[in-house]
Amino acid sequence: MTDDDSNQRVERRRGPSTYTLSFGGIIAVAGLLASGVATYNAVQNDIASLKRGELYQERTNERLSEELKSVRVEQRETMREFNEKLDRIIDQWAHGRKR
Repeated sequence: MTDDDSNQRVERRRGPSTYTLSFGGIIAVAGLLASGVATYNAVQNDIASLKRGELYQERTNERLSEELKSVRVEQRETMREFNEKLDRIIDQWAHGRKR
């Protein structure tokens, strides 16, 4: 080996090999792909959760609307009964004062 041969070998070892770069590139692409898939899945899960929440809210609103209608009917009936009793009390009081 001459002095020139040893210098050439040292120069070859200074930089990364083509194999190292392509392996690193493959790892980087695989990482980006995995990250993209994970992000896509997370977004899909979020959309599904929002749709379930929307459906739940719609059903809750429908149920509450029905309950409100029922309560209003009961309230009207109670007020009607109250007014009838109040009218009877007023009539009895008015008749009692005349005597």
